[in-house]
Order: sequence, then C-alpha cells, then structure tokens
Amino acid sequence: MLVAVALSLSAAAAATADEVAEEGHPPPHFALPDEHGEVHDLADLIGRPTILYFTHNMCHYCTQIIAFLKRAHTKYEDTDLAIVTLNVWADNDKFIIRYKEALGLPFTMLAGKNKKLLRDYEVNYVPIIVFIGKDGNIRHIYRHYVLRGDFEKSTAEIVEE
Repeated sequence: MLVAVALSLSAAAAATADEVAEEGHPPPHFALPDEHGEVHDLADLIGRPTILYFTHNMCHYCTQIIAFLKRAHTKYEDTDLAIVTLNVWADNDKFIIRYKEALGLPFTMLAGKNKKLLRDYEVNYVPIIVFIGKDGNIRHIYRHYVLRGDFEKSTAEIVEE
C-alpha cells in the first residue's frame, strides 16, 4: 500500500515538474482574461516572439521594467513582438485598470491571480520576465530583476531569430 502511494505521489510530482517554466522548453499554457473580460490564450502567440511579464500593483522594481517594456514596444512596433503583462494580484478588472492607467501601459495585461499559472511559472515574487522565441520555446527567464542591457539583448534575440 505504501509503495502504491509513494509511486502515485512520485508520478504526480513528475507531472507537475513537466508544467514548470524552463529555458529551452515550451512555456506552460494559460488562458486568462484582460480588463474587458476578453480571454487571451498563450497558444495564440506561439510562432511570435513574446515577452511575458509578471508583476503586481505594489512592486517598486516593476516600474523600471515597465520602462524597458515600453521602449521595446516602441522599438519593435513594426514587428510581431507580443508583450503580455500578468498582474498576479488581479483576479478581476480593477487591479488591471488601475495599473494600466497609473503607468500608461500600451500593451495587454491579464488577470494573473491564478494558482496554476503561479505554480507553473514559479511566481513567488515579482518581477519575473520570460522571453519566448518564435519556435515557441523559452529563451530566458529573469527572476526578480534584469539589467537594461540584458533585457535589450534578450528582446533582440527573440525578435531577430
């Protein structure tokens, strides 16, 4: 009996491990609403260079990353670069609207207060920035902070590949 329980726990742990975001692998799937209730599916972005940005309304460092994202948005506006921000405090439109208005975000923000999303991307703190290449695999994951030069290099890599 104990062996069966241990094997089933081991299998469950292995299945969960496959869902964790890792460089060189496809990102874990999600489909989440924006401030208008429109659901955005990560699967729709496969084939495009994509930046996933995990944040919340009270993150001091995140405002610096927002500046990086805005520059990338402007620099690559004629490309198919997708920038998706995920507000890990938001489970409805209120936090998203406040954040987007306060910082003037020109790109999509989703309600990211979702247990599976937070587990799959190992969100214990923010900011977290995930760069996904056109082939659908994660190129880089920056946890907590990224220097401007590294951000710009990672962005150019996924856009120009």
